[in-house]
Amino acid sequence: QEYRQEYRRCLEREFRRGRAGACTDPSFVERLRERLRREPAVLGALQEDAPALLARGLRGRPDPGPALRGLAAAFRLLELAAVNLYLFPWRKEFGTIQTFSGAYVHSLRPALPEADLVWSFSRLGYERRDQHSLALSRPLPGPELAAAACGFFACRLECEILAEVLLRLRPRRLRAEDLLEARRLAGDVEACVEMLQQLGTQCEAAADCDDSTDLYRESPASPEDVEGEDAAPVAQWRDLGGPQGPRDMTGSSWDHCRDGERGQEPSDPDPSSSSSSRLFLGQELSGASSPLSALAMGSRSPQVPGEPQDLPPTIPELPCYQLHSCLRRGVLPSYCCTTCQQLHAGACAAGQVCRTRHRGQELRGERQQRLWLQRTEVDMLLTDGGSP
Repeated sequence: QEYRQEYRRCLEREFRRGRAGACTDPSFVERLRERLRREPAVLGALQEDAPALLARGLRGRPDPGPALRGLAAAFRLLELAAVNLYLFPWRKEFGTIQTFSGAYVHSLRPALPEADLVWSFSRLGYERRDQHSLALSRPLPGPELAAAACGFFACRLECEILAEVLLRLRPRRLRAEDLLEARRLAGDVEACVEMLQQLGTQCEAAADCDDSTDLYRESPASPEDVEGEDAAPVAQWRDLGGPQGPRDMTGSSWDHCRDGERGQEPSDPDPSSSSSSRLFLGQELSGASSPLSALAMGSRSPQVPGEPQDLPPTIPELPCYQLHSCLRRGVLPSYCCTTCQQLHAGACAAGQVCRTRHRGQELRGERQQRLWLQRTEVDMLLTDGGSP
C-alpha cells in the first residue's frame, strides 16, 4: 500500500509540472527497484498475477533476453493506458483500444498471450467489443487505476532486474524456466546469480562425465536400437526418478504413451505400485527434484556408521486431480488448475476461466503433459475404483 500511494503522488506531482505518462521519478524508481531486488515477493503484492504473466510471456522463448525487453515495453504500454484513464478520465479517445493498431500488434501481442492482454485491460475497465477493439465499459475509481498502473510499473522493473541477472551470467545462455525458478527460490538478486552459477557448474561437470560408459544404465543411441517391448518402460520409469529394472514395471502398461494413444490400464493394479507411481509423478510434476530446488534446499549430511539412522521421510498426501470433460481420448492437457484440481485442454472455455480467476500452471512440453495425464488417471483409478 505504501508504494501504491507514493506512485500515485509521483503521477500527480509530474502532472502538475506539465508531464503526463508512465512514472519516471528517479527517486521512486530506484527505491522500488532496490526493494524488488531484495524481495521479489513485493511484485506479487503489487500485482497478484504478475509472476504468472511473466512466466507465460517467457514461455517457449529460447533466449529470454529479447523476450524480457519486449515484456518491459508491453508493461510500459499497459501502465500508460492506466495512467491515461487516471489523469484524463474525460478524454473520449481513451475509451477505445484498437487491437489492429501498431502498438497493440507490434508491442503487446508479441510479448503476451491474447488472453492475458484482454484480462489486463479488463482490470482497467475495458471489455472486448468486437474482433478489432476493446471498449471502456465501466470507468473505475482513480485509486484502482493508479494501483493497476503501479502493478504494471513493478512488472516492468522486474523485467529489467531479470535482464540484469542474464547480463551478469554472460556468455552463458539460460532457459527462461531456470531463470524464473532461481529468482523465486533464491530471493535477492545476488543469491539468484550465485544459484544459477552453481547450476551452470553442475551442468558443465555433468557434460564432462557424459562420455563415461555405464554398462547397466546407458540409454541406446536411437529408438531403433531397442529390441522388444520390455525396454521402453524401463527407460521411461528411469526418467521419472523411480526404481530401475523391468521387475518394477510389472502391471504398468498404462505408462506406454505413443503419438497421443494411451495403453490399456492394468486389470489388477498393485496398490503399492500405484502409490509409488503417484509419489514419483508428484516429484516430477512439482519440480521438487529439480537441480535448482536441490541447490536451494541444500544436501543432507551423510550417515555415520554406528549412529542412529534418519527415519524414512513421510510421504505427503498429494491432491487428487480429475480430467475435465473437455479431454477426450488421445487429447493431451495444456493447463492444470490447482484450485479446481482439474486438467483442461487448450481450447476449453472452463480452462480459460481458470487461467484468469484461479491458481494453476501451464503444462509445457509433451513430456510434462503426459506425466500429468498419467498421474491424474492414477488418481481417478484410486479414487473411483474404475477406469477414467
